[in-house]
Amino acid sequence: MIEKLIAFSIKNKFLILMMTLFLTMGAYYSMKNTPLDALPDLSPPQAIVHINWPGQSPEIIEDQGTYPLVSQFLAIADIETVRGYSTYENGLIYIIFKEGTDLYWARSRVLEQLSSIQSQLPASMEVSLGPDASGVGWAYEYALTSKTKNLAELRTLQDYYYKYALMGVDGVSEVASIGGFIPTYQVSINNDNLIRYDLSIKEIARVLKTNNNDTGGRIVIENGFEWMIQAKGYVQDLEDIRKLVVTEKAGIQVTLGDIARVELVPAPRRGMADLNGEGEVVGGIVILRYGEDVYAAIKRIDKKMKELKVEGVDVITVYDRSELIEKAVDTLKTTLIEESLIVVIIIGLFLMHFRSSLIVLIILPLTVGTTFLLMYLFDIGSNIMSLGGIAIAIGTMVDASIVMIENAHKSLHKFTVKEGREPRNEERIDIILKSSQLVGRPIFFALALIVVSFLPIFALSGQEGLLFKPLAFTKTFTMTAGAILSITLVPVLMVFFVKGKILPENRNPLNRFFIWLYHPVIVYGLKFKYAVLAFVLLALGSMYPLFNSLKWEFMPMLNEQTFMYMPVTPYGISVDQSKALTQKTDKIIKSFPEVDTVFGKGGRANTATDPAPLGMIETIISFKPQSEWREGMTYKKLRQEMEDALQVPGLVNSWTYPIRGRIDMLLSGIRTPLGIKLYGKTPEGLQKYGKEIEDKLRSYKDTLSVFADQASAGYYIDIDIDEEKLQRYGLAKDAILEYTSLAIGGMKVSTMYKGLERYPITLRLDDDERRSLQSIQDIQIKTKLGFVPLSTFTTVSYRQSASVIKSEMATPVTFVYITPNEGITPTAYKEGAKALINEINFESGYYIEWAGQSEYLASAMEKIILIIPAVLLSILVLIYFALKQIGPTFIVFLTLPFALIGGLIYVNLLDFAMSIAVIVGFLALLGVAAETAIVMIVYLQESIDEAMQTHGKSFSLKHLNEAIYEGAVQRVRPKLMTVFSILAGLTPIMYTSGVGFEVMQRIAAPMLGGVISSAVLSLVIIPILFEIYAKKEFFSRKKELSEGKNNE
Repeated sequence: MIEKLIAFSIKNKFLILMMTLFLTMGAYYSMKNTPLDALPDLSPPQAIVHINWPGQSPEIIEDQGTYPLVSQFLAIADIETVRGYSTYENGLIYIIFKEGTDLYWARSRVLEQLSSIQSQLPASMEVSLGPDASGVGWAYEYALTSKTKNLAELRTLQDYYYKYALMGVDGVSEVASIGGFIPTYQVSINNDNLIRYDLSIKEIARVLKTNNNDTGGRIVIENGFEWMIQAKGYVQDLEDIRKLVVTEKAGIQVTLGDIARVELVPAPRRGMADLNGEGEVVGGIVILRYGEDVYAAIKRIDKKMKELKVEGVDVITVYDRSELIEKAVDTLKTTLIEESLIVVIIIGLFLMHFRSSLIVLIILPLTVGTTFLLMYLFDIGSNIMSLGGIAIAIGTMVDASIVMIENAHKSLHKFTVKEGREPRNEERIDIILKSSQLVGRPIFFALALIVVSFLPIFALSGQEGLLFKPLAFTKTFTMTAGAILSITLVPVLMVFFVKGKILPENRNPLNRFFIWLYHPVIVYGLKFKYAVLAFVLLALGSMYPLFNSLKWEFMPMLNEQTFMYMPVTPYGISVDQSKALTQKTDKIIKSFPEVDTVFGKGGRANTATDPAPLGMIETIISFKPQSEWREGMTYKKLRQEMEDALQVPGLVNSWTYPIRGRIDMLLSGIRTPLGIKLYGKTPEGLQKYGKEIEDKLRSYKDTLSVFADQASAGYYIDIDIDEEKLQRYGLAKDAILEYTSLAIGGMKVSTMYKGLERYPITLRLDDDERRSLQSIQDIQIKTKLGFVPLSTFTTVSYRQSASVIKSEMATPVTFVYITPNEGITPTAYKEGAKALINEINFESGYYIEWAGQSEYLASAMEKIILIIPAVLLSILVLIYFALKQIGPTFIVFLTLPFALIGGLIYVNLLDFAMSIAVIVGFLALLGVAAETAIVMIVYLQESIDEAMQTHGKSFSLKHLNEAIYEGAVQRVRPKLMTVFSILAGLTPIMYTSGVGFEVMQRIAAPMLGGVISSAVLSLVIIPILFEIYAKKEFFSRKKELSEGKNNE
């Protein structure tokens, strides 16, 4: 079939060239329109349900909101987990779905469940579905500063100007605000005035609610026109509120202004933002829609921001992921160009034929372009991993073309030597056709082998699957495109370009040098074959201890070139304390000359995608260009210097990157490389065992930092109602609950409408009447028997309990965050720490689960081990399809492990830990090693066939030995061209530093080292084993002939 396709292509050159033209146009369009991002989106499909219930404690939100909703959502199909967080005023429920679930199908299922339970929830509880964004949707953040406007004015601008303008940008799902103050129209009333005028807090609230509304009265037709009737009753300002009549005494109206202070105050807040440690600012976080083209969307956002001009307001970009994308793509583009040029130069040096080099120069970009076309069709974005798949395939993708061009050169030279003249055009085309058909099939299946060797990557799921599948797809696309072009376009191009004087192989100084070098190696190798094979067996035996000496990790941390500093603070801290700590740490960080901006966030932004309590500080650190850094400074050194400088009492430092941190928090809820989930019954029990785990691991030698959630570190003032005493005064519980929410809590009772702007109107007692336990006890409650203190029928007391209540699959949980020492992988740490954890005796109902990178690694390895047998069987079958002989097939297959030796040695020399990225490199190496071995077998068999044809019946053992030598030594050029092309394609990756190369280098390292041992395999070991096989076949054939003669 392959031979017929080659013949068809040469016969229909115009058709092939026209198809190539259309392919080029499609490739160009795809390259321009393929979505760009720095990394693949590693977050699974998720829906977030947000509970907002102002003034309510975590316990109330958990009991009445989070737990009922979590229990309801467990019935949804295809969920991975349901994670609940209950904090002061807010609850967040993360419904994480299985990989591959359509996000909008998932959201509709959540809405179905939400609508069925909505009526059972408290009326004042606001429950909403979060934005249709992924866990890494935070792609652009900015800060508003001004010398002429205060924080309240800036927050108003953010909420009603910048936010709505950016929401209109295509691709934006939500714009969240953080920091500043939301203006609130507050009515502060004194308890004494309530007693003096015989009023309850409920009556004041009723006045505010019933005197702030507009309504319509249908229409009146007058003079043939419709006149719409409306009554205007909205309060317009503070004075309107002050004039509202509350009661009447002795014929005199008493207004709110007479008995209360009506003033504009900032609303209580659960988050703040700081810039560079210089003071508070207002921030905006632009969250992109799931599956959006991140780079294009950020460019649209940037364009819109430039259009939004407000006098006296400066907009400072504090995080822009497009910079990371540009750096990543530019670095990979440079690497791809370098690799391509080196490959073309190598081919030119070996062939010494400019027009032949042009064929590869055409095929290389066309193969890359075809890959982009397939990426576009399969909806695979352009990012570090997908472009990396192309980068590691550059040398290999043209192997088939190299072998076919070289074989055409050899065949044309043979014709010239044999006939003593240059071939005529028809003869030249026929020679090219036959030489292409000779190697076309084996080399096509050899490239197919490389594709098959990547099958285990497609079996991966979860984070590792999302990370490496784009790479596996693009490498598969690249190799497939290279294989198809090699048997269609390459023969056509050879017809046009492989003509004129072809330099013989022995006239090329480079070829002569390598033949001279290789000659003694193969001669002595064949002479002392069994000693060589014994050495091979010893080398294979050394692989086991070498493999065991390697450390393991899930994958290396990708340097996003923007730091995220996330210190752990004491639980239960106030917004003022959070502000003080944020500003202090920001100021220290900004003092480093390499730092450009420091944007610190304490608490949460008003978005369902942010679960942060006030005790969680998140600081985004952006850097100046590295050319402006101190000499010799690196990211690693800089982070260590910052760590040393940020030894602030009460803080436990934790470092990550913006994308990485959000992914970790989404997948496991844990923001460190490793963690423990402790499940149990009560906050007190969880805190007790969490502290025991923390103490055990703190003393462990491999621990850099460890801290447990303080599950019972919230501070409460409980008002316990005595129903019996309440009944004596003719009161219902509702009266006490109203006093708690209104008089103490200052709940919103109405809304001030000012055009598009909306501000709450609240009511509460004066500050000095509600700021301590004693003052709360003394609050006067209106009863039928007069005013009596709240303590008459309640007990007011302090209590310590949870400030954040976490649950997973409706089971209470707390987290222990672990950062191992430098050089200690999470997997190695877990193995050593297990013994310490086992010393703790947990009560019934309490148990732990490890979370983080060690679990991701275990999950990935489980899938890889399951599929590898099927892959090996597929490789065996494809080798047979390439060679069509059982013996040579098993020679290639059984010697493949030797190719892995070089990879293991090189990985060990670089001190890389064994990871999923390294395993991906070894899988790619298997295919490359099989390909080079197949090429050697093809040439050895071709040489033997030619010798048998030349000598006929006189073909002897001596002729066989000469043929094997000829096939090995005289055909060293194509084998070295493929090896050097692969090396040239991989070497730039190892010596390039940039975004994402931590992963790319770990994929390239085993391939680079393995290609060298693979060259030894194909140039020495394969000829030795093939000689043994060929001699056995020779004697077997001789014996058959002898027996046949005797029978006659």
